[in-house]
Amino acid sequence: MTPDRAEVLALVRSSPELVAAHDKAGWLGIFGREHVVEDPVGARPVRSDDAGALERFWDTFIAPNEIEFEVARDWVHGFDVVRDATVVSTLRPGVVVRTPAHLIYQTTNEDGALKVRRMAAYWEPRPVYRQMMRPTPAHVAAGLRQLAHMIRTLGVGSSLQFIGAARHVGRRRKRALLDELAGKGITGVTKLIASGDSVTANGVRHGAPVAVIARFARRSSTPREMQVYEDLA
Repeated sequence: MTPDRAEVLALVRSSPELVAAHDKAGWLGIFGREHVVEDPVGARPVRSDDAGALERFWDTFIAPNEIEFEVARDWVHGFDVVRDATVVSTLRPGVVVRTPAHLIYQTTNEDGALKVRRMAAYWEPRPVYRQMMRPTPAHVAAGLRQLAHMIRTLGVGSSLQFIGAARHVGRRRKRALLDELAGKGITGVTKLIASGDSVTANGVRHGAPVAVIARFARRSSTPREMQVYEDLA
C-alpha cells in the first residue's frame, strides 16, 4: 500500500506541536501499539514491551522543559520521514540548549490509522553536555535539576546508561562516511553527526538534497548499512 505523503508528513509534524503544547496524551497517541524510541541513538531504546517506558520518557525529558523544533528540511520517503532539525530546549531557570539533530520517523498503518512505529534521534551528547556545564549559577542549577529529575523518574541505572550514550563511533567514522559519500556522488555535506553506532549527514546528489544514515560495525571504518533518503514528491 502506498502511503499518502500529506498524511505521513502531518503525523510527523504533529509530534513537535504536541511537545510544544505539553499535550502528553496526544503525543503518546501518535505511537503504535508496538513502537521504539531511540533518543539519542546509542542510549537504551524505549520499547513498547516495557510497560510505561514511553510515559517515563515524556516525564523525564519533555515535561519539565520547553522544547521547540527548528526544522530546516524534511525528506518524505514512503512511510519514513527524515528531518534536519535543531532541537531548542529551555531548561529551568531559563537555560537554552541547542541540539543539532537528524530525526527519523518510521510510520505504519494500524487499524486504518497512521502511527509512528519508530522514532530515532541522531545527536551528539557531548556538545549538549558542554552547553549545560557552563560555569554560571543558572547552568549549574539547570544541570543539577535535570540530573536529579532523571534519576527520580528513570532510576540510577537507566540514568547512567543515558549519560553513557556520549560514546559514539567518532571522528574516524565521520571521515570514512565522507569518503564513502564522495564515491557515491554525494557532495556538499553540511551536517555530519555521530550518534551511537551511526553517522548521519546532509548532502547533495544530482543537484537534489539528500539525507544519509549509515551504521558501522564495531572497529570497522566501512558502513555495514547505509540508507540514502530523497524526497519522493
